[in-house]
Amino acid sequence: MITDTTKTVTEELVKEGISKTFIEVQFPIGPMSLESYKEREISNGKILNLGKWWGEKPLVLTRAIILGSVMPANDDSERWPEDLDIFLRCMCLDNAGMWKRKTASLSAESCYVHATPDEQATLYEDSTHWKRRGLNREAKDALEKRVFYTLTHTEQREYCCRVEEIDGPPEESWQAINAYLGTNAHSLSDLVEELSIRMYGQRLKVGDAFSGCGSIAFEAAELGCEVYASDLNPVASLLTWGALHLIEGTETLQAQVRGEQQRIYDETDQWIVDNGFETSEEGWRANAHFYCLEMKVPEWDGWLVPIAPSWNIVPKTKTWVELVPIESEKRFDFRVHNGGEGFEFADAGTKKGGDIVCPPSLWEIFKRLGHHQQIPRTIPYNQLIKNAGGLRRWENRDIKPLPVDVLQERLYCIRWRKPGLIDKQGKQGRGEFVYREPKKHDEDVDRKVLEKLTAVFDDWQAAGWIPSWRIEPGDKTDEPIRTRGWTHWHHLFTPRQLLIGGYFARLIGQTNGDIRRALMMVLGIYADYNSRLCQWNAAAGGGSGSTQKVFYNQALNTFYYFANRSWDSLRRPLCDGYVVRPTKATVSVRLDDCRNVSETCMLWITDPPYADAVNYEELSEFFLAWYVPHFKAQFPDWYADSMRARAVKGADAPFRVAMAECYLRLAQQMPNNGMQVLMFTHKSTDVWEDLALIMWAAGLQVKQVWSIATETAGAGIRQGNYVQSTYNMVLRKRTSTKIGFVDFITPQVNKRVREVITRMRESQIEGDLARCGYTDTDYLLAAQATAAEVVTGYASIDGVDLDSELRTPNAERGRSALRTLMENAKRTATDFLVPPAMDRAIRSAGAGDPYAFWRQFCPEEKFLLKSLEGEAQGISKIGAFQDLGRAYGLTNYEEYLGPTRANDSRTKLPAELPRPDAIRFDDVPASDRGIWAYSPTRQIYHALKLLESGAESDRAIKHLVDSTDFWNTRSTRLAPIINYLKHTTAPLKYWEPYQNHLATLTIGVENARA
Repeated sequence: MITDTTKTVTEELVKEGISKTFIEVQFPIGPMSLESYKEREISNGKILNLGKWWGEKPLVLTRAIILGSVMPANDDSERWPEDLDIFLRCMCLDNAGMWKRKTASLSAESCYVHATPDEQATLYEDSTHWKRRGLNREAKDALEKRVFYTLTHTEQREYCCRVEEIDGPPEESWQAINAYLGTNAHSLSDLVEELSIRMYGQRLKVGDAFSGCGSIAFEAAELGCEVYASDLNPVASLLTWGALHLIEGTETLQAQVRGEQQRIYDETDQWIVDNGFETSEEGWRANAHFYCLEMKVPEWDGWLVPIAPSWNIVPKTKTWVELVPIESEKRFDFRVHNGGEGFEFADAGTKKGGDIVCPPSLWEIFKRLGHHQQIPRTIPYNQLIKNAGGLRRWENRDIKPLPVDVLQERLYCIRWRKPGLIDKQGKQGRGEFVYREPKKHDEDVDRKVLEKLTAVFDDWQAAGWIPSWRIEPGDKTDEPIRTRGWTHWHHLFTPRQLLIGGYFARLIGQTNGDIRRALMMVLGIYADYNSRLCQWNAAAGGGSGSTQKVFYNQALNTFYYFANRSWDSLRRPLCDGYVVRPTKATVSVRLDDCRNVSETCMLWITDPPYADAVNYEELSEFFLAWYVPHFKAQFPDWYADSMRARAVKGADAPFRVAMAECYLRLAQQMPNNGMQVLMFTHKSTDVWEDLALIMWAAGLQVKQVWSIATETAGAGIRQGNYVQSTYNMVLRKRTSTKIGFVDFITPQVNKRVREVITRMRESQIEGDLARCGYTDTDYLLAAQATAAEVVTGYASIDGVDLDSELRTPNAERGRSALRTLMENAKRTATDFLVPPAMDRAIRSAGAGDPYAFWRQFCPEEKFLLKSLEGEAQGISKIGAFQDLGRAYGLTNYEEYLGPTRANDSRTKLPAELPRPDAIRFDDVPASDRGIWAYSPTRQIYHALKLLESGAESDRAIKHLVDSTDFWNTRSTRLAPIINYLKHTTAPLKYWEPYQNHLATLTIGVENARA
């Protein structure tokens, strides 16, 4: 994006004697968004797969940030398109780089239409098939390459691997890169080093003081930078250590770790087999154990009822569980079936919403006994808990429910794997699954497991092999306490899981040094894969079903039924290797508070916690409880504490103060010509005001902000509205001592917002959608970024007390100067963003200046009409509607939306809006004629609703005549709006029923007679 604003930024940098960089003037947000999204989308094959952390940022984005921070921007802004071309070559986002990344072939059919007659004759059997014999491979590749180069980046990406999976640009690109930049590099690490020495006089040192899983530090090391990484949380620091010392460590260490990993797994496996802990009476190995809750229901004659939302285990194979009543004992047994009578009812379960549902077989007993008329068919679950006196809080020694507990636990099914056939090489294949209810042998094994665990529990817990930590209350940790009565972390695991996990942890404890440090992370994987919090997902595994990990989202979810993996089914996650990416980079990993950082880095790239988006400190205690003895032995200088009291969190003044302290420290720990890039994903437009204030107080100035789509759709029970972009804020030290005033700054901000948006639109047309791809969200973000850049460039504004602004709660801050400037920037942008189709409709109707026309709309009208433009472009993410609604100042924007799913949202159709007030336009007070209820768009929507309900056209036109200033505005306002709706909604399937109605209104408005 090249704007007058970015030119001004670079002029300021030149005055300060600082070389301007590529990322400060432009960034290819279109291709970067696609690449980032694709990387986040993968579930298998990730380079960093050492354990669970939340909010990992894409490696490709970090690579782009580092390259963009050392690559110089040309002094001549007319040559910035050439800078962009070289940057795309460095990132392998150009044609040559994409060709190197290509892993899939184009179809013969897609190439045929581009082939010359000679190529068609020599390479093809017919228009859809290459020749089977005598195919000239060189000629075929040349044709395919020629066709590939005609595709857009989005189309090319479907045939390519990820950027981080190759070693950098092809040789032809290096020739162009070196010629343009005056370098002599043949690898990205060489290029970064050369450019850094030119800029800083030494190799680039990159720091991340909120390292998380280490993705930023990892990619910096990949590029040959010196790396400093730290985090307040020991689990995050451990994962960062693993990324930098194991994946990027020596091949010798990696081989040693793999060897010990396999040895310990095999030793644990043999111990399990020897004790028969997971073996059937036939000698089969268990694959999964299925458990459900069970509770006594006094209202149903004291029957013990198993609780599960569904008894359908694997719909693909029609595997389900029948509840078999044992009337004499007032309890149920289980019988597993494959198909047969009753399968169609298995989905019903005994838990529906907030109620417990009486099993059909028990209801039949009540009917036979004549009790059913006095007994409720459903009973509120919470009422049963309350009537039983609530949930007992478990004690440390508890490893299963006590007989007095209202919630019991039952093993109701086991998935076994039968031995497979032995092939000609003597290797045994994987046999088929067998599902069946527990037999007496299985129940005896369960008792044996419990006895064995009870015998070793005290010793193993004292040694730390079994967790002993109490669960501290918190936003997320309250869930298992409140819903199950569990008070210690080991309560989240069944006796079998604790026994096997404790044995595994004990063997890891017998290792030492880097090997033990690496195996700690494997222990964390075990805990994440195998807990009472692991839900059964019947649709996973190609329809054969599988267990979810504990942290498939950002919570500690408890379930009414769950599945435990057997040790044999954990072989892949516990023994799989990892990508080997040795690096010679100098790295340093610390466990430290950002506010105490003592290292100096030229470039800080940080992805801090934002407000209470993720409760890292609480969730990480799930792993820390298992890690304690290993931390003490192998990281004696580290603490084994989540540091809740020191965590940067909150949503108000305390958060702002903590963040300002952190970024002030990072500003102090970088040279005057150093740079920071702050990554964040936000849910509220207030984020800009907070972040601008934080950066202002930290002595940093915002230079640019780039919005990159990184977030994938939610999974599992993750519901609600989730923002999809990561915003990358480029920061420099503020050197100005200027004092500003709102009245003076406001017109400056407005002017620059208009310049930015105008130039963005021009670059979108020039560069095509694949390269630029700006949406309204990007435009609004650019407006706020412009305001933030201006604000943070002043030492003070209107005498605002920064310390007071930071520490005053939002509810008491009132209309601050900063808030005024930010909201004004958004209004300026929204007033300026006339939809192109509306612009055309206005001009064709001769309705005057489009911007003046657009400003007459009320916020609700702008939201609906602008949203329709986005829908026509394929935008359906709730985040886009959120940003637009907030930009127009609508706190109730959801009232104008139909479905509000994360990736499937749209505005309401005319038929979905309620009937407006039946009041004539002449009777509406002049002061109210500009509000939504009496707006022309609202009345046009109702006219369409009338036509859709079967009304005659005369009635619809009469409604417009009565409810609008019809005779004065029909050609200058009503007609352009209807024309806009007609053309904009034409490609929208859900607007198909209204197309004829829009044509009817067009004719009716034009031909109406008084």
